[in-house]
Amino acid sequence: MTPQMTSQIAAYEYSVEWTSISWRVAALLLVVCTLIPAGWVGAVTPEQIKAVAQEMVCLCGNCNRESLATCICSDFAVPQRQEIGLLLNAGKTHKEIVDLYIQDFGSVVLAAPPSTGYNLLAWIAPFAVLLFGIVIVRSVVRNWRRGESGSSQAPTANSTGNFVDDNSTDKSTSNKSTADYQTQLRQELEDLDEEV
Repeated sequence: MTPQMTSQIAAYEYSVEWTSISWRVAALLLVVCTLIPAGWVGAVTPEQIKAVAQEMVCLCGNCNRESLATCICSDFAVPQRQEIGLLLNAGKTHKEIVDLYIQDFGSVVLAAPPSTGYNLLAWIAPFAVLLFGIVIVRSVVRNWRRGESGSSQAPTANSTGNFVDDNSTDKSTSNKSTADYQTQLRQELEDLDEEV
């Protein structure tokens, strides 16, 4: 064997050995990278469980649809919170867990109705009724103020000495009725003077 062949064989063995090592290192890195994030997550905290449970209500029938996060009934709330913890540990997201509960129990499990479709009326109706009430009260108060301002002004005398009501819409009727009242007033004053 020549020295040149010996060096080529050594180089080949070195590259095969290095390739074998690099595959081992890559496999080890893959295993470490998949296991480390699971260790970093750790156990689910009660705050994480309550954050999911807060969107749902207890369906035991004994409590008044209290939040699943705060209900203390052992029939439904406590086991469901434990199940939420298990689902979070299994890697389910907040939305996936809520969707799973909606699939199992229907939308009745939600603390607030979803703001879509017919349930949108539950969100809009209170504000619409409030706005409608404000408009009605405003118009009633405006009409009352108009009525007070119109009736508080006294009729004024025109150049002929007859009283004219400036607020009336029909001036001929107003003048006639004012003239009738003036005649009646003079007659009653004359009758009063005769009695005294």
